[in-house]
Amino acid sequence: MIKRALVIACLIPTIASAASFDCDNAHSPLEKAVCADPALSTLDSSIATSYNAALQRLSSDGQTILRDGQRQWLQFVRDLCFTSQDASEVGFCLTKRYTDRLKDLSTAAVTIGPYLFSRSDYFSATTLDKAGRPYEIHAGAPRIDAPLSPAIASWNDAMEKKRMMRAVDSDCGSRHGDEYSSLEVNYASAKVISVKATDWEYCHGTPHGQGGTIGLTYIIEPRLHTLEATDLFNIDTAWKDFLTSRSYEAIKKKADGTSVERDRVERAAINIRGWTLTQDGLLITIDPYAVLAYAFGTTEVIIPWSDLKPFLAPNAPIPPQT
Repeated sequence: MIKRALVIACLIPTIASAASFDCDNAHSPLEKAVCADPALSTLDSSIATSYNAALQRLSSDGQTILRDGQRQWLQFVRDLCFTSQDASEVGFCLTKRYTDRLKDLSTAAVTIGPYLFSRSDYFSATTLDKAGRPYEIHAGAPRIDAPLSPAIASWNDAMEKKRMMRAVDSDCGSRHGDEYSSLEVNYASAKVISVKATDWEYCHGTPHGQGGTIGLTYIIEPRLHTLEATDLFNIDTAWKDFLTSRSYEAIKKKADGTSVERDRVERAAINIRGWTLTQDGLLITIDPYAVLAYAFGTTEVIIPWSDLKPFLAPNAPIPPQT
């Protein structure tokens, strides 16, 4: 997408003035649809601004990866919104995908801790089901631009592997489904990087989609490895009971009279795959069915680091505390 800034755009209140390209020369169905809708034109311009701003901050390799993701996204939009879409639904389809992409690009070049994070994306809507509807696939993951150490390069590789697992794998009976995977950096320092990974899948023809959230926390120094309980907690303390009690309180309140089994809460609360480190505290994410029914949704419990202090290991990789 090439930005063609119009110097007098603010002086000529035309529909085309907000798009990122010259609407007088719009030829493709996508370009014409964008130019015909003022809201879409504004979204298109915002995407171009965010995309170009990110490119300016990235290394050559980072730019190549971001450009590849943008090209895939543009083809994804064409395949999804025009190939088999009812004409009356094109605007809705485009608005959703443009809004989603603008959110993605907010993390295309962002500094967190000592790192400049970009992102790597995979998009596809080329495979169709029996009714001619495309299967939507989007898998995105963070990557550290211009990695300066083998450990950081290995972390990038781990994120890329996780991204591609969702891009090529499906649990649907047809071996195809709508697949979504998002990895969000919640906290990063020289010692640790903590990511919240959300996967979602919809098998066409079923009542609803399904998915879940896991924490992917890596200790960077002195040795790259996934977080273990002993990295964070002093195992001689009652940390398990404390996490369980806090989680039980939150779930009991949410359940609003529904029976809650404490042993199930404990299994979820002390499961490292449900942990994410944040600036404010330990985030415990408990997915539907782990304790409560699907209708209750996901439960998030955040426990401040100050409350966890009596249970923490001496060198726990948490944010500096004042």
